Amino acid sequence: LVLVSLLVNQGTASENQRLFNNAVIRVQHLHQLAAKMINDFEDNLLPEERRQLSKIFPLSFCNSDS
Repeated sequence: LVLVSLLVNQGTASENQRLFNNAVIRVQHLHQLAAKMINDFEDNLLPEERRQLSKIFPLSFCNSDS
C-alpha cells in the first residue's frame, strides 16, 4: 500500500513538473514575442515620436533582460 501511494505521488509530482515546465516555456515565448513587438513598434516611429516616447519612458529595456 505504501509503495502504491509513493508511485501515485511521484506520478503527480512528475505531472506537476511537466505542467510547470510547459508554463515556463510559454511565458518565455510570450516575453520574446512582446520584446519583438516593442522593437518593431519603436523601429517604425518617426524621430520626433521617438524623442517624445523617450521622455515618457526613459528606460527602453526590459528589466528581465538585464
